[in-house]
Parts: sequence; structure tokens; C-alpha cells
Amino acid sequence: MFTKGSPALAPRRSLPWQALIILCAIWLLPFGAHAAPEAHILRVDPRASQGGGNPVLTTLVEIVQSTRVSSVIAPCATLTGSAQFSCMSDALEKPYALYTPFPFPEKQALFTVLVEGSERPATHVSHTKWGDSQAEPGVGTAWLILIDADKRMGKSLDDARQVARRFVASMGPNDIVNVMFFNDRQVVQDSQWNSAAAKDKVTGFVDSVTGTYPSQGRTRSLLSIIKQAATDGFGALGNVGETVTVPLHQAMVVLSNGYGGADAATSGPGAMQLQQYMTQGRFPENNTAAPKVPVPVISVLFPYRSIDEFRQNSLEFMQNLANPQIGGFFTVVQEGQGARASAVVNAVRSRFAKMHIVKWKVSCLAPTVTQTFNLVFSDVKPQIGGDNTFKDVPIGVDPTAWPLDVNIQLTKDAAKRQNGVYAGGNFKVYGDFCWGGDASRAEVYFLPAGQAVPKELTGKDIAAAKNAQQQLIAMGMKGTTVSANDTVVEFQAPDKDKLLQGSGSQAIVRLVVYDNKAHRASGVTADTIVELPGTEPPFPLLYVLAGAFGVVVVLLLIIVIAQSGKKRRPSGPTGPGGYGPPPGGGYGPPPGYGGQQPPPGPGPGYRAEARQEPPRALTAEDLAQGRRAILEGAPGVFTIVPGAEIRAGSDLQHCSIVLDATQAAPVHASLKLEDGRLFVRTEQAELGTHVNGTKAPLGAWLPVVDESLLRIGRAEFAVHLH
Repeated sequence: MFTKGSPALAPRRSLPWQALIILCAIWLLPFGAHAAPEAHILRVDPRASQGGGNPVLTTLVEIVQSTRVSSVIAPCATLTGSAQFSCMSDALEKPYALYTPFPFPEKQALFTVLVEGSERPATHVSHTKWGDSQAEPGVGTAWLILIDADKRMGKSLDDARQVARRFVASMGPNDIVNVMFFNDRQVVQDSQWNSAAAKDKVTGFVDSVTGTYPSQGRTRSLLSIIKQAATDGFGALGNVGETVTVPLHQAMVVLSNGYGGADAATSGPGAMQLQQYMTQGRFPENNTAAPKVPVPVISVLFPYRSIDEFRQNSLEFMQNLANPQIGGFFTVVQEGQGARASAVVNAVRSRFAKMHIVKWKVSCLAPTVTQTFNLVFSDVKPQIGGDNTFKDVPIGVDPTAWPLDVNIQLTKDAAKRQNGVYAGGNFKVYGDFCWGGDASRAEVYFLPAGQAVPKELTGKDIAAAKNAQQQLIAMGMKGTTVSANDTVVEFQAPDKDKLLQGSGSQAIVRLVVYDNKAHRASGVTADTIVELPGTEPPFPLLYVLAGAFGVVVVLLLIIVIAQSGKKRRPSGPTGPGGYGPPPGGGYGPPPGYGGQQPPPGPGPGYRAEARQEPPRALTAEDLAQGRRAILEGAPGVFTIVPGAEIRAGSDLQHCSIVLDATQAAPVHASLKLEDGRLFVRTEQAELGTHVNGTKAPLGAWLPVVDESLLRIGRAEFAVHLH
């Protein structure tokens, strides 16, 4: 007999507390089972660039917080038989049972590509929801539907076909589908890939298989059958023909009783390996040249009445086959419940509708056929796990044909500001060029006026860019690179008569920018060749005026020399009226000096350095060569010739180059031209004088080379030596 204080009675008194703890644990289990939100890249597609001529990649990204299947169906664990399966399907098919979707945080997202050891960031272009983009080209799913037609399916085959028909009927305009029937050994019927336009044909194929196939033993390698079917089906997408366009997304639907019998691989752990194979998205897995396209697996169990061991293996296999972390799904359809097809399809498509189509401008690519991408997020709550699984994967594009990232609008605006590009003139092209400031990589080629676009440029196929580049180079219309960095390159157009296409305000020049190291060009399709406003070369008025000025100077000097020869005083008497020789004591001092010495020099307030020095006589060499320096700037155009030291400043009396008082001191700097070289000397130190950013020392001459930028105080001049 137990006493009141015996240990056997303790559980009876504590039972309410234990029950409460158990209930709380069950209630909290689904919440604790949530993983951290993660982003998964399901596709990297370059086809957007092939249509628009811009370096744009399209990515398909899902951001969800996943819940384990086992957590969702945990309340069903105490049930058995049909009640357990009904509980499971009801729980799994509830909205958001296996996931919580998250919006795409564009400002916190960083998408990079690995180029020569450095991660180059891409620029976010746009993002849209999958469900809102079904009408866009390429936005669709390639559905591989596998239907178990083994004899052990029995009447459930009709239910499986009903689910398959519903998936086919739900196809969007860009979807494609391949339906396969398999028995206990292999795939026995295959519809091949068909577009949404042929969905009636596919539905007829599903209805054509009216009965099951005989079983050939108690053992079935279901894992091998499904893996081979997936490898064949998705591996064939590169050879489906011109009538079927492969969409962005792929998914596999497995409708089976999960029976493997005594097969060791057809088990829960075996299904996990197959799930990883589908998530990695390589078909076959050892083919590194195949693109990476992770595939969500929709696993639908049609329970088979068998011994408990086989029944449990079937459940674990089909449950573990689904990969809900990337959009996979698991549920149960019992015999006679084919009407659940709509609920199953809606659950799957609702999940897909939350995916994000994100486009990135990718200026740089690795010079190999394989690329490495990384997607990370920063300063976002809750923190979202990124995706770095796209390593050394081909994306189906020749990197040498990837278009350069030229900012067309900025380049056109710059050309308009200088009234157009003309033969022999300089112009700038803006963009993100990835050549690391190496000016030798930058080249530009023009299409001659009236020249037809090369045949390789008439289509949308950027893979033909190499041939097009060679044709442009062969035309001989190559410009000269003046300077280049990663964001802007300055070219000089070739001095060719046939550069300009059209006339007047309609005149244009057509060109292609080329990277001779990466072998990449700007848009090279016929509708993406860079077109800039063009104009006729400006009339060289400055040179004409400078030449005329030189002629006038020479004529004046000749006149002065001739007149001075005529006025030379004779050495002796000149006849009547002359002064005659001076008396013995000389003439004496001039009147007004009173016999004193000449007056002293200027007083302390006199600025001797501000006086204009008399020009030296021009040499014959100077006159013959016509050397001169021309200063062009906002204050005006000034010409400096040899033999004169010119002052620059705000003093009108002493300066030939007159500047505003807010820009320069009264006598700010001196300039001279000697031996064909221009020199500048600072006379006032406060604002100083700069040559290409280098400050000229006070009182010392500093040489100024051709095409320099000269800043006198706040006034800037471009220097040209002729």
C-alpha cells in the first residue's frame, strides 16, 4: 500500500504542471523551428542584355523564413492511418505553413561578381514580384512532372493524373512542361518538352495512360528512377528546339506512393541526397559546364497500404524529397482525394508568386566562361542570410561579347554641350569601363558616313560581336585615346571627311567603344551602336587672326626700321641753318637742370615690377617661324609673341592681359616667350599662379608646356603653343 507521502503519488500531484509544460512546448514548437530568413538565387540569366545591348543580368531570388516540414506536422504525430494523413495535408496546405516571405531590400542588397580576384559590385536596376510579371518574356516555369504508374499505385493513379492535369491547366504563357510516367524500373512514357500553347496536347498525353504497369519485384530503386528522370529532363532543356523557349524558373513535381520496398537508397537519408542534388541544380552534377539552376521539388505522397516498415520508409522518402527552403512543397493525397489538386497547385503557385525578379547592371565580368556571384545584405532587420553558392558557374554568355557599360545619356549631353562631335575634335565617353585607368585599353571606332552596318550587327545575337569588331577595325576609322579612367575616357575623332552622317541639326556620328584587353565592345547590335550629335569642324578663326596679327607686326617693324634709318642724325654740319659743331666746352646741361645731375629714381611707393618692359627686337628666326603662345579662357583670347614680357593683372595701365579685380592682383604675373617656350613668373603670392595644379614660385620663371592649364589667380586659361 502506498502512503500519502510516497514517491508514487508525486506524479499525480504534479501532473497539471507537466501537462502545461507539454502544451506550451507543442504551441511554441512551430515558432522555434523557424530558421533565419535567407535569400536564395534560383537563376542568373544574361538574356536581358542580349535584348537591349546593355550589360544587364536578370536574377531570380527568393527571400523567405522557412519552417521545417516536421514542425508543421508535429501535432499529427500521435495520430495513425487516414486521420494522420488528413491532419498532415490540412496543416501543410494552409497559407504560409512552410514559409514566411520577405520583400526585397534593394538599398541593403549587394550583388557582386568576382573579377581578377576582386569583387566588383553591380548596380541595382529594378525588381518586381514573380506573380506580377507573368506577361514578361521568359518569366515562366519549366515543369517536370513525374507520375508513378507502378501497379502498387492502384486507384491512386487516377488521383495523381488529376493533380498533374491541374498543374498543366495552370500553366502561364511562358511555362513549358514535360510529363513522364514511370514504373518500378524506369520511365516508360515521356511527352518531351511542350510550350503552354500545347497544354491540350499534354493533357491528352496524361489521359492516355489509363492503367498501371505490372510490378517486377518487392524492391524498387525509386531514388535512382527519379534522379535519372530529372537528369534527362532538365539536361535536355538546352536541346528543346526553337519552338520552346526555356524560361527563367524550373520545378519538379513527383506524384508517387514513395514505395521502394527493400531498396536501401529509397529511404529518408537517400531522399536528402536527392534533395541536395536538385537544390544544387547541376544536371548531371559532375558537369561543371552546365549552368546552375536550383530546382524546387514538389513531393505529393499517395499512401500505399503496406507493412509498417515500408510504409514509414515511403513517408520519410517523400517528405525529405521536398526542399521548402527554395520553394519546394510536400503534402499527402489519399485515395479518392484527387479533388485536392487545386489546393496543392494553389499552395505551390502562391509560393512562387512571392519570388523576386531582380535586374542588375554588371559592368565587369571575369574573362572566363564561368563566373562567381555573391548576394549579401547589410543593415537590415531581421538580418537576411545571403547566397554565395554560385561559384565558377557558366551563365551561357561569352565574356568577350559582354557589352561595355556606356552611359549613353551622359555621353550625349557632353557632346551637345560642345555643339557636336567633329572630325579631328575631342569628345568624352562616360560609363563604367573596368579597365583600371589603363588608357591603352580604350579604343574607339567610327562607322563611315553611308556605310551599311555589318551583317553581324543586324541581329540581336551579341555572340557575333567579335566578327563585328573586326569589321569596324578594318574600316580604318579609329580615333585616338587622349586619356582614360574607369568612369570617363577622352578620345580625338579621326580627321576623316566621311565621319559625319547627315547634315545640320540631324547630323550624327556612329561609333563603338572597344576594350582591347577584355575584347569587349559597347553595344554592337544595329540598334545599340552609340550615336552622338555631330557637326562640321569649326572655322579656325583664331589661327587666322593670329596669322594676320603676325603679318601686321612684321610690317610695322619693317616700317619702324626704315623710318629710323631716315631720321639718323648726320655727324657733321648740314649746311645753312644747322647747329654746326659744338663749341669747345660743349653745349652744357639742358635747360631747366641748372647744371645739376639727373633726378633720382622713383620714390618708395613706385612699383618698379609693374612697368611694361620694352620688347626686344625680333630675330630673323622668330619672324620666319612665327612662334606664338595663345591663351584661351573666360577673360578672352591673348597672343604672346617673342620679344615682349607681358604682364597679367587687373591694372589697366600696366597689364596687357587685363583680369577682373576679383580674380587677380593689379600686377599678378608676367609671361614671356623665348626659344619657342612659354614661361610664367608670379608677381603676387596671395592667390598665386598655377600650371597644371603646380604653384609657380614667387619671382622665378616656370615653363608652361603646350596644352597646359594655366591659372592666374582665379582666372583659368588653356595654353596652345604654335
